[in-house]
Amino acid sequence: MVPGGPAAKAGVLAGDLLLSAGETPIISAQSLQRLMLADAIGRPLTLTALRNEALVDVVAVPTELPSST
Repeated sequence: MVPGGPAAKAGVLAGDLLLSAGETPIISAQSLQRLMLADAIGRPLTLTALRNEALVDVVAVPTELPSST
């Protein structure tokens, strides 16, 4: 998770286990990254996480990653 990034702003916490994004199960970091293509940028996306044995839904708005140059 990027500090100050969309997931952090939505309320995802360190230690949360992301289970789904929208209707898509998250089985790996790569499966989540595949969802973050151009079509997803700027559109609200519901994330479901397991936090302290409870399911938590948050809404994130994906953004483009800043350039590292």
